[in-house]
Amino acid sequence: MQPVLEFVQRHERSYTYSIRAPQTSDTIPVACYVDRGLTSLADCVFDAAQALSVNFPTVYIRYQGLCMGQIEVRRLALCAESIARELKVEHQRRSTPQSAAPEGPVTRLAERQNVFAAAI
Repeated sequence: MQPVLEFVQRHERSYTYSIRAPQTSDTIPVACYVDRGLTSLADCVFDAAQALSVNFPTVYIRYQGLCMGQIEVRRLALCAESIARELKVEHQRRSTPQSAAPEGPVTRLAERQNVFAAAI
């Protein structure tokens, strides 16, 4: 089983994450772990990596309700700051209407994450 790790920004400086089993039917499984009250997304990413690192090598990532792909849990711990930035950038890109998006190539989160893997 590969869990789903979901990050949610509740307020300007309030983030939470939850861990649940992947959806296997029309019903989304209840979160088996929820952390409430970290002050930065990077702290959430790092804390989640610590919680998952012993049992799971990879995890599906969701941010603000959008599926962002999968990533190795060890990279979450090693690159928490940069992954948090990339999640925000990718969410903003996906939330911007196409007509308002700047022209030029857009690199997807998974492709940018490969740069982090090469650097480690």
